[in-house]
Amino acid sequence: MTAPDAPPIPTAVQKSFQILEAVAAAPRPLPGLVLAQQLGLTRSTLSRLALSLAALGYLERVEGGGWQLGPAALRLGLARLARLDLRGVAAPLMRALSEAVGLPVDLAMPVGEEMLHFELAQTPGQVVVARERGARLPMARTALGHAALFAMPEARRAALLQRLAAQEPARWPAQQAALAASFAQLEASGFCIVAGQLRADVAAIGAPFIDPRDGAIYSFSCSAIGFAVETARLEAVGAPLLAMLARVGAALGAAKLS
Repeated sequence: MTAPDAPPIPTAVQKSFQILEAVAAAPRPLPGLVLAQQLGLTRSTLSRLALSLAALGYLERVEGGGWQLGPAALRLGLARLARLDLRGVAAPLMRALSEAVGLPVDLAMPVGEEMLHFELAQTPGQVVVARERGARLPMARTALGHAALFAMPEARRAALLQRLAAQEPARWPAQQAALAASFAQLEASGFCIVAGQLRADVAAIGAPFIDPRDGAIYSFSCSAIGFAVETARLEAVGAPLLAMLARVGAALGAAKLS
């Protein structure tokens, strides 16, 4: 489902991006038949779209017939990562916070209806939800996602909530109530606590971060996994988490002026 004022997305465009995402997520080149089955496409449709993407440089066929990302797609990803100097600023502060509070610290950004995880700070022995850079987490069921939604302009948030509701209509009333509780907490204290929604054994505190240079939205969180977590313990992380965000913002603002 698209935003009310947005034109419908052509099927070929939508399927092409699904192909790119599937190939990007695979640990090795994907054979065309496997890719077609995974996406529910006919072999002829898959072949037509993949060959078009290959002609543009976004896919390439490897020996044996599998598909992998082409140089054009890799250039886009590298260009995006190069702009994320936020990682370089935030990483040492995230490590310091992780050591101080005894919990892993995550950094993610909204991409579509998910959160793209791209930085993690943890100390030895800490268990984490997302171990790999590029992991996707559900926006509606994580503190990272709730925080990002809260920080979005109203029109963007409304369009996203509409799409999220359509994805899981049976679960949406409960998720909507959890989002409302998170938004109220974010309004009052600057952070939200989400427990038992991603998994029964996962609880996290999240806070949004808006890049002072370009307004891009990110989220930071501290998560606890595998044991019962008292809300009071996570609430105690709120102040140092917000203090870390303030230091990240000050560093990026200073960089802009230099």
